[in-house]
Amino acid sequence: ELGYIYDYLTEVETELKSTNEELSAAREELTETRERLSTIKSERLRLYNPTLKEAIRFLEEDKTDSNPYIEDEYVCSHFTADVNNNAEKMGIRCAFVDVRFPASGHAIVAFDTVDEGIVFFDPITDDRVRPIIGREYWKCVEPKPGYYYEKPTFDDTITDIVIVW
Repeated sequence: ELGYIYDYLTEVETELKSTNEELSAAREELTETRERLSTIKSERLRLYNPTLKEAIRFLEEDKTDSNPYIEDEYVCSHFTADVNNNAEKMGIRCAFVDVRFPASGHAIVAFDTVDEGIVFFDPITDDRVRPIIGREYWKCVEPKPGYYYEKPTFDDTITDIVIVW
C-alpha cells in the first residue's frame, strides 16, 4: 500500500510541476500583454478637431491632390484614404466619407471643425463640397475661382452619405 501511495504522490508532484510551469507561462504572457497594452495606450493617436482655417491649410499643404488619378488603380477612395491618414499623422481628426449615387459612388473627406461644424472636401481637387441627399453631386462642389464643373454623363444624384470617423 505504501508503494501505491508513493506512486500516486509522484504522479501528483509531476502534475503539480506541469501546472506550475503552465501558470508561470501564463503569468509571463499576461505581463507581456500588459506591457503591449500600455505601449498601445501611450502611442495612441491624440486627434483634435481643427478650425476651418486649419483644415484648409492642411489640405493646401497636403500634396495628395497632385497624385495622378488612375482608373481602377488609384481612384477617389485612395485619395480619401491618403488624405485621411496624412491628417491623422498631423493629429487632425478626419473622416472617410462615402457618398452614394444610384449606380456608383464617390469618396471624400470631412473635418468636424470647432468653428463651422462638419465640412466636406473632395480630396482629388481639395474643393469644398456641401453634399445634400437628393441633389446632384456636381452641383454640391464649390470650385476654386476660375474653375467650374459640368454635369457628368452618369446620374450623380446623392442617395446616401456615410461618414466614418
